Amino acid sequence: MSHRDSDKSTSRRDFLREGLRSLLNAGFGGLAGRLEAAAETMEGKPRPLSQVVGCELGCLNPLLEDKSQTIETLPVLFRDMEIRGISVHERYLSSWEPRHLETLRDHFHRNGLVVTSLMTQTPLLAADPTAQEKLSQENILKMEAAAVLSAPVIRFKIGVSSSDREEDDTIVERAGTAIHRLLPIAQRFGVRITLENQEPIMQKPENLIALIRSTHARWVGACLDLGNGSPEKIYDYCRTVAPYAFHVHAKASEFDSRGEEAHIEYGRMLTYLKMADYPGALSIEFVGEGETLEGVRKTRDLIRRYWRGI
Repeated sequence: MSHRDSDKSTSRRDFLREGLRSLLNAGFGGLAGRLEAAAETMEGKPRPLSQVVGCELGCLNPLLEDKSQTIETLPVLFRDMEIRGISVHERYLSSWEPRHLETLRDHFHRNGLVVTSLMTQTPLLAADPTAQEKLSQENILKMEAAAVLSAPVIRFKIGVSSSDREEDDTIVERAGTAIHRLLPIAQRFGVRITLENQEPIMQKPENLIALIRSTHARWVGACLDLGNGSPEKIYDYCRTVAPYAFHVHAKASEFDSRGEEAHIEYGRMLTYLKMADYPGALSIEFVGEGETLEGVRKTRDLIRRYWRGI
């Protein structure tokens, strides 16, 4: 059984299992089996991930800024480009009201799009307890919004960096506490929590994996950006973190004459993901200087060159 199907945190189910072992040792195998099944379902199931080529709404910012596209017109564009997933960034949501989010979700679905994730701007950690409480409440609201959008994944940032005042271990511990606060909401709505390798502290795989394992590996994972980090370390990072990934940013900025990304070996990266049985979306994030839609198309074609059938 892979870590995707196992729990690596101390939870209600862990305590139940301790009791189950006692029942089994005492000869109550049938009762233990029924209790084990109850333990598996009491927390709810994560929403299923969709293994599709998707696109990050944020990388289409030039089109949204010049009004040539809107969040309402993009589904038709994506359908024509054979892109089946959309990752919504909160900056493009005009309201958090459930009715607005439901209308948007239904519009996506009618046009054959699945919502693959909700990208948030709010961090997990604040500087002081009062601000932390306010931040936690805001993040709970956004997790509920992800559920209304039918997004199986929400992305948070840590929000602080290691320094002389606060070491990595302390930050990871505080982030774990913040995530434990959000876990009941995640389990209630079926929304998985992810952390992206965007900030330096999360570009150390040992920190991200420690955070996942200290919380709940079924509900907490990585938003793996293929282009974040130092060039000499991104391949080892991808290979190490791929088994924990729930969402992937397929980043690209420049292409050579063969259609390969100029700075990232996509064949190598996608091989690591396939070896890890990655089950989620490959979400295009073109950040180059060229024409936006052409960059998205080239990234789409590059993904399908190395991952046929997606």
